[in-house]
Amino acid sequence: MIKVIAIDGPSGVGKSTLARSLAAALRWQYLDTGGLYRCITWAWLKDGDTPELLSDQAWLDGIFIDVEGANFRLNGDDISREIRSQEVTQNVSTVSSVATIRNHLTAMMRRFAIKKPCVLDGRDIGTVVFPNAFLKIYLTASPEARARRRWLELGGEQSPVPYQQVLVEQQARDSKDMTREVAPLIPADDAWKLDTDELDAKGVLEEALHEAHRRLASLEHL
Repeated sequence: MIKVIAIDGPSGVGKSTLARSLAAALRWQYLDTGGLYRCITWAWLKDGDTPELLSDQAWLDGIFIDVEGANFRLNGDDISREIRSQEVTQNVSTVSSVATIRNHLTAMMRRFAIKKPCVLDGRDIGTVVFPNAFLKIYLTASPEARARRRWLELGGEQSPVPYQQVLVEQQARDSKDMTREVAPLIPADDAWKLDTDELDAKGVLEEALHEAHRRLASLEHL
């Protein structure tokens, strides 16, 4: 068992918000694994978005991703803003369902975690990437609550995308994530589950931090 906290859950549930704040509270490393998939998606869209490209290992090997906090550089270029675009959001499930991509990024995540204790969030962190993580958190929330959070991120009333469209696109993404053949979105059997519908970010952090401290205390007594 290693000192990794794996946070999984569907889109818009608050995984990244919790992961960043939990890592800061524990003074651990944080890695936004969804950002890695978004980097590959952005590169794919830029380089021609053909299905063949996604299984081209040589193409993948030519992509170098540097992560510093919430900032992502791809081959030296800062694409932190670009990877949050609606176009990337609409295509990231397609890219992340390809085994070649997942295997490539899984290896990158494992190398990252060798350095020191860390918190990672995604969709298969506790089931595939780190099945031996000492704490696996699975966040849930209703589709409506998650879509509203995403819509507010896009600007709310000033968003170029209406709430109903965000909800429909998110439900389609949920379906892809949960039914894909490679690493479908499911909670680990031993995951600690937390419904975030009625909790704000502070409340979610308090619950998760309490559980993390409880698990860490148990490790110290082994």
